[in-house]
Amino acid sequence: MKNFETILADAGITMTEEQKTSITAAMGENYKPIADWQKQIDKVKSLEDKVKTTEEALKAFDGVNPADLNKQIADLKSDLEKKDAEYREQIAERDFTDLLKESIAAVNGKNTKAITALLDLETLKASKNQKEDVAAALKTLSEADDSKMLFGEPEANPVGTGNPIGRVYRNSQTVDDAAMRAAMGLPPVKEQ
Repeated sequence: MKNFETILADAGITMTEEQKTSITAAMGENYKPIADWQKQIDKVKSLEDKVKTTEEALKAFDGVNPADLNKQIADLKSDLEKKDAEYREQIAERDFTDLLKESIAAVNGKNTKAITALLDLETLKASKNQKEDVAAALKTLSEADDSKMLFGEPEANPVGTGNPIGRVYRNSQTVDDAAMRAAMGLPPVKEQ
């Protein structure tokens, strides 16, 4: 692309510096370069594409009732809130059950189900300081005459075989085994 000075020089027209400055200023005010014109064309094409895409997207909503959509959205939000509340309740129940089991184990409870049955669970669940309240309730139960047998060290279970007379042999030793040991010259197994 030729600028105006080259075009005028090719036509045989000569200009002074003042004339060139004056013509350059007038050309700048009245005419735009082709690059600017091309940018505007590209911008128009881009906007036309956006309008077309938007119109196609809006066609998908033809025949849709906004009131029905709003009702569906409200119903879905309500369902989500109910589910969240249900999950929070289940988590709180699980945490309370775990706290109860740990607390009963900490005070050497022998039978978790029996001890739990004696507690006022609803009051303990509603408590703001569950850990301390559960500990206090378990302490009260462990000191009460009618429930203190549920607390303490577990009874020892003998290991091995037993004799109806009351002897317990370690490592499943029987009377026959003791006789065999004596015949072989081995010492007898100590009884418990």
